[in-house]
Amino acid sequence: MSNTASERLTSAGTSSQPPAQHHTFSAAQTALSAPLTQQQLARDPSDILFYIALAMLPVDGTLLGIPLPYWTPLSPWFFLAYALVNWRYLRLTLRAYLPFFLFPVLLVVTSIYGWQTVAVHTNAIALSFVSILLGLSCLASLDIAFARKRLSVRASVTVVVCTYWFAFAVGVAQFIALKLQSDATLHYFAAMMYRRYIRIRPQFLFAEPSYIGMHLFGVLLPLFWLTRDRRLAVLIPVFAAGAIVIGSGTRIIIDSAVALFLWLLSAVNFRNRKATWGFVAGSSAIAAGGLLAVIINPRLNDLATRGVLAGDSSMSARIFHMLAPMWSWKHDPSHFLFGWGAGNISEAVRDGYAGARQWFDAHGGVANSEINGLANPPTNTFTMSAYSSFITEFGIVMFALLVVMLLVHVIKHHAWNRTTVCWLVLTAYLYIQFESYAFYALWLLIFAVSSGCFRASLHNHKTISY
Repeated sequence: MSNTASERLTSAGTSSQPPAQHHTFSAAQTALSAPLTQQQLARDPSDILFYIALAMLPVDGTLLGIPLPYWTPLSPWFFLAYALVNWRYLRLTLRAYLPFFLFPVLLVVTSIYGWQTVAVHTNAIALSFVSILLGLSCLASLDIAFARKRLSVRASVTVVVCTYWFAFAVGVAQFIALKLQSDATLHYFAAMMYRRYIRIRPQFLFAEPSYIGMHLFGVLLPLFWLTRDRRLAVLIPVFAAGAIVIGSGTRIIIDSAVALFLWLLSAVNFRNRKATWGFVAGSSAIAAGGLLAVIINPRLNDLATRGVLAGDSSMSARIFHMLAPMWSWKHDPSHFLFGWGAGNISEAVRDGYAGARQWFDAHGGVANSEINGLANPPTNTFTMSAYSSFITEFGIVMFALLVVMLLVHVIKHHAWNRTTVCWLVLTAYLYIQFESYAFYALWLLIFAVSSGCFRASLHNHKTISY
């Protein structure tokens, strides 16, 4: 292996390919594997916007950001600015990812049915489509930066690694402040956050401690799969283990177990007997660690003994946020097919509340003020799940079309392999717990699949053989 991430990308991107397939490569497929002499820190002053966006990735819960569904990120706005400033490259980007950029037009057309039959909430509509626009701007920025302008991959990874180490240090500082009951320090951190958990547990710079897994396994782990950068290999487990040790959240325990299993599944050479037995041993260790966590961690113990509907108030609220609109799907087939329309999640929640609440109570669910408040939900109601939000707004038909588009995208670029499957499964799992269309995991996946270095690096990287 090469000594640096950029060299790995170079060697991966220049690996031999059948001549017959060369005509299928786009500029996006070859630029990430450009020689080091062609990669530069910056091509023009606008590139500083891209690096700022990378530096702001973990800063998604402060008062500085503009509120989106359940988070206040900064990076998407810098990605949008970067894409707009580099408008000359957008024509090439749009051509490379045309189905994904045309998809919002279909969502508008589909939403007309819901707007005519249900309601029109202008602010909520704007919030939904702005989130989609910001997500597409992330995809466009990645393509412009790496496929068009060929910015330095290693420099970009360096920025990401540094900013996440800083976020981790903030969490450690918050933990120390909690232990010492330093009111001044706790007040300082609380004053900068949009949603304040700091007096209960370390929050890092995230909107919710439960979003740690979204960042570690939706952004950093995929970047490691792409670059094989050892700095990421150190950062990810240290951040995950540190977050668990300092008690920043329960979901990171579950997310870490899922991600570790999928990483093992992607990395092990099953044609080697010792490696296969190593996988069995590793999977058993993950299962044993999970069982131990259930025994030791009070919240996991309550979930295991009392059930997910009664064991934890946060989990109960999350489930009910998803359950209420899903109950409407069951009793309104036409809107289930074509959606309640962008911005009308609150209407679906209101329609499904009574039936969902009856089922919830009958199955031992423990209600709280958050659940009770959904009886008359505000127009900016959220579901905490990308699936329930998307299907409620745009219908199961559009959701199925999005899945087909993603799979066709993978097939078109000949990117099917074990790591791709594991990455898809991990991404699908993560979006169960986070609803924002602007989050980076999906857009990073779409870009990486079409880049030449993705196919080469994922086919050529060494598996664990023992």
